[in-house]
Amino acid sequence: MKMKIKTVLLICAFIAGIFIPVACSQDTGGADNAEDAGLIPDNITEAEPAEPESAEDLRLSIPDDLPERNFNGYEFRVIARERDDFVQEVGADLEEIGEVINDAIYYRNAAVEERFNIKIKGTHMNMPQTAVKNAVLAGEDAYDLMLSQVVETGSTVVEGNYLDWFGLPYVNLDKPWYINNAADTLSVNNKAYIMSGEYCLSILRFTYCKYFNKQIAADFGIPDFYTTVRNGQWTIDYVNDIVKQVHTDINGDGVMDDQDLYGFTSDFYSAAITYQYALDNPVTRKDEHDIPQLDFYTPKMVLIVEKVYNLFFENEGALVGTWGVSGPIWNEGRAMFLNGLFWSAEDMRTSDIDYGILPYPKFDESQEQYYTMSDGAHSIMTVPTTISDPERTGIIIEALNAESYKRVIPPYYEIALKVKYTRDDESVQVLDMILEGRYFDFGYIYDGWKGAAFLLQDLLSSQRRDFASLYERREAAAQRHYQTIIDKYLE
Repeated sequence: MKMKIKTVLLICAFIAGIFIPVACSQDTGGADNAEDAGLIPDNITEAEPAEPESAEDLRLSIPDDLPERNFNGYEFRVIARERDDFVQEVGADLEEIGEVINDAIYYRNAAVEERFNIKIKGTHMNMPQTAVKNAVLAGEDAYDLMLSQVVETGSTVVEGNYLDWFGLPYVNLDKPWYINNAADTLSVNNKAYIMSGEYCLSILRFTYCKYFNKQIAADFGIPDFYTTVRNGQWTIDYVNDIVKQVHTDINGDGVMDDQDLYGFTSDFYSAAITYQYALDNPVTRKDEHDIPQLDFYTPKMVLIVEKVYNLFFENEGALVGTWGVSGPIWNEGRAMFLNGLFWSAEDMRTSDIDYGILPYPKFDESQEQYYTMSDGAHSIMTVPTTISDPERTGIIIEALNAESYKRVIPPYYEIALKVKYTRDDESVQVLDMILEGRYFDFGYIYDGWKGAAFLLQDLLSSQRRDFASLYERREAAAQRHYQTIIDKYLE
């Protein structure tokens, strides 16, 4: 994996804890008001001076290296999905309402609009990819940027509707606002037609983690999970053993069903796919020529299937099923572990359950770190080939991602997620650990439901474990699918 952060400043920022320290967020009193939280850009209202050399100062001080430009009121057109929970990402129609995340996005847009004399316009529809395709076919400069569902978008790269991110003027993919390993894993031979950046807030919101019910853990005498995580002993085998200890026939009918208490609950879809990344077996890996190669069927992957199957279906402490199976059992305080998203914590804010947050487990103690992924529902960025001014587009995109990194992600992460939605300091430390291990995989994002990324989901949703036979039946088609994408890159 290529190192993105090359300057001493950025390395220091990550070592210091690239997100604003908990103490900083506590100084706001868990503020719901954005002005009180210090989120309004300096050129909109005067901000309180920050202490020098803080992690917040380091983040804000990272230059975007953009020139000063006046685009004379240009309307920067972003097309995105119409789902209510994604409309806020673009933020074009937001107003200041005193809610911290809403207002941070509003102020981000205001800062970029004022700096470059532009106006951001948002258009939302069910399938924005179709609108962009039609515009490109017509040779029409209709949109500057698209935010769309990641897996759906990856499969449309072969249509040739998007520009290469490495060729966009003033876009620097080594900057920290292009997330984790994205520039490396989403590229082929130093070209990338889709990109993940902090402008896509859904990437953070849809990051997978584990929640745990503290009261159930205490009732069953389970050792402190945070100590186990910090010691690197939080493995799939350890989790499986713990879950076996936790199950109670609450209604006394002699049958364990969805009315009883369990150690673990999950759906067997994306929450299950996350294990192949958490246990460090992505679908593709780069070769020496910077070309992704299908490398999914490994001896380790066979073991992963066995371990996850055993946790899901051969552990008396687990209740696993289709969408919606986990909500009631968790909300009623009858599950110790829940596979969930950061976004899930937003709904838990008013819950009486005393919960903590943990990473997905490692494969074994020798694994270097904890890994996770963002659910395939998150947004990804593309730039239509028909834009008339690539320099203008590159400048505005870079500014939006940089300002999101500096002014939107910290309040969501620090104020909303760390303060509002978590219940203890240990969870706060674990959140940092989880984000450091977010993984992007060419084989997943370009899968298009034609590759290999969903094999584990397909097995578990049908309660099967015969990975080898399923893989062998699909391997040739998956190879052809990925090669089609790669060939498009190499043209």
